[in-house]
Amino acid sequence: MNKLAYSILVLIVGGIVYRYRYPIVNAVLHIRPLQKWLVRSVMNVPFVRNTIISQVFR
Repeated sequence: MNKLAYSILVLIVGGIVYRYRYPIVNAVLHIRPLQKWLVRSVMNVPFVRNTIISQVFR
């Protein structure tokens, strides 16, 4: 029974997060330190960094 309740709760929360995903992402990206950390993390991936740099200096 406990496993069933947990599964239902996960589905409900997942549905809510999916429905409001863009406002959630916007709210998270308005946090300046988190935004800086995310950009630094993404720019550490060589493929992403090379793609972005080639687009910027085209």
